[in-house]
Amino acid sequence: MNLGRFNMEKLDSILKKIIIFLLITGLTFLMLDISFTELETVRSQKINKEQELSSLQKEVVQLEKEIEDLEEPEMIEKILRREGYGKEGEIIYIVKVPEPVPPLSEIFSKENEKSLVEKFIDFITGRDENQ
Repeated sequence: MNLGRFNMEKLDSILKKIIIFLLITGLTFLMLDISFTELETVRSQKINKEQELSSLQKEVVQLEKEIEDLEEPEMIEKILRREGYGKEGEIIYIVKVPEPVPPLSEIFSKENEKSLVEKFIDFITGRDENQ
């Protein structure tokens, strides 16, 4: 009888180990399945972002070309006509506008600027402006 009981205990122990092994294997499979699903999602997002990047790079190249075209008067005229300015046979005059001059109040209100008196004193004493 002791021998039968020993075999039953050993069999129960083996069954418990098999059940634990199967549970761990099942949980591992579920985790890996979830991880693979997430990995596929990330890969598809990466592909979408790469396609979007490629599209944006093409758009940047096109916009840079249009900016370069703005240096040529003939291209400016074509662009203006394409946008509806000027009819056939009309002459389009292109006038270059000089850089805008900032208002005097903005020039004199800059912070970290020394007054004329401070600059004069620095000049007389020989102090460096960077000190």
